[in-house]
Amino acid sequence: MRKAAVFAVPLFAALTLAGCLPKSSKPEPLALAVLETVGANSIKGRITFGDQDGVTRIFLDLTGLTGEHGFHVHEEADCRSALANVSRGHFNPEKKPHGQHMGDLPNIRADVYGTMRDAIFVRHVALSGPNSIIGRTVIITANFDDYKSQPDGRSGPAIACGVVAPI
Repeated sequence: MRKAAVFAVPLFAALTLAGCLPKSSKPEPLALAVLETVGANSIKGRITFGDQDGVTRIFLDLTGLTGEHGFHVHEEADCRSALANVSRGHFNPEKKPHGQHMGDLPNIRADVYGTMRDAIFVRHVALSGPNSIIGRTVIITANFDDYKSQPDGRSGPAIACGVVAPI
């Protein structure tokens, strides 16, 4: 009887704690953007979007980058239109200044090998409803975004673009 209690207490504790710990698995992707290169660079990659506990998880799997770059959601539904309007076309349904609107995503940084394989988490990006980014474009710019200068944070020309499509 005593041996059963010795095993039962740790088992009960493990099962109790398992229900309290956050899930460590990644969310199922809801949308995907396959990047097209712009100009003479060699950027390639995929960006997946999913919901993780009410926060949008953006997973970037990119190659051909160097340094730090701006990353934005644009209003347009195709890359050609987005590229024609790169400095003013950020997704901004609330008409907020640059650095404070829905199209502003965190800058991204490649490693020394020119790759970025990491997730970023944002609260202000929706994957459903009237302000969903599905059907819009994402653009990576040549320079990092300063999040202050209007209208585009001095982030420079586009170097990659992709349409956010549902999976």
